[in-house]
Amino acid sequence: MASSSQPPPPPPNGHTAPPAVPPLRSIAIRKMAGMAMSTDPNRRAAFRSQISNSDPYDVDTMLYEVRRRVDEHISRLGLADVLAFDIDDDLEGGLKVVYLLKRGSGEEWRAMGRFLRLAFIYRLTPADATRPLRLSASSLPTATAFHQLPLAMAIYKIIGHQLTHKGTSLELRRADNGHYRIGGWTFRVVPLGDLPGGHRYAEGYKRTDPVIRWSNYLVRSFSAFLLDMLLSWWYDEDWVSERRVLSAGIGYGDDARHRRLLTTDNMTEDQGITADWRYDGGNLGSAYPRDNRRVIVSCFRPNETVAAHVSVETGGYGSISLHTTEPSAADRSQPLAQRYSVSVGAARRLLRPFELGSAVIDRGRVVG
Repeated sequence: MASSSQPPPPPPNGHTAPPAVPPLRSIAIRKMAGMAMSTDPNRRAAFRSQISNSDPYDVDTMLYEVRRRVDEHISRLGLADVLAFDIDDDLEGGLKVVYLLKRGSGEEWRAMGRFLRLAFIYRLTPADATRPLRLSASSLPTATAFHQLPLAMAIYKIIGHQLTHKGTSLELRRADNGHYRIGGWTFRVVPLGDLPGGHRYAEGYKRTDPVIRWSNYLVRSFSAFLLDMLLSWWYDEDWVSERRVLSAGIGYGDDARHRRLLTTDNMTEDQGITADWRYDGGNLGSAYPRDNRRVIVSCFRPNETVAAHVSVETGGYGSISLHTTEPSAADRSQPLAQRYSVSVGAARRLLRPFELGSAVIDRGRVVG
């Protein structure tokens, strides 16, 4: 007779054991979360009736499980340092949070976490806010409003009302003619079907994080649009000191290194994250678009406190420049790497695989 410490015997006839099934409580939470965020008012009414008619002990037990599930999802998505939800005794709100955190591949939430880390550094968050940014479960958008938006935009709508630039709210709002507005900037979603065959942004298009048209500019995704807006327009909040410290002309027309840095889709997160956009004059079929890229090399990961990015431009002489919020550790007579050790080190990690480290860092023009 086998002891209790030994593994159980294999199933008879060589059949494998059936796959594990989720616990009934997990199934119940998933089902109730779907009801809470249903666009069908009858389903939502049935859900609320079920809660109101439940034993208080069962409701408390479910609340405990929902809070635990939210914490698990936040941890899984790598957001614990930057985002938290206050559920309190709001079971319906907590179930909505569970539903939202399970949407998409997870990359949409991680992209918003990277943006939020930068938003804290650039002081777009409330003046008295500390990390993580706390959101009330009761303030989530309605089910109808949520399901009408691409997922990345729906996630931003959850947090945007807490962000400001120079006193102007950065809340996502609907505008006329299918457009949207954040602050004073109006934009629209570009469907995949509108992109001409062979368009650079057609490959890898994500309906959950779609291409954005803003005036004469086309941005690869909504999450890239947020990053570019922050670094182009929302970087100058009071008490934020960002400066361009280095610039180098590489010569886009005849330099394969510059082209690879500008166009590669194989950049690792150790090197940085990209925000791509192009000037096409409002014409998707433009024969001569000007591609540009920002590579954020610092402050998109947890615990980083210096925001730094490398700007890669098509125009002129193929400019590559380094921008940072890092305070200078020495005067201008000292080497750049000594003055801005974090930023220069991160830029070197980005540029070295493209054989641009020496050309940009060592031979570039110091401007800050």
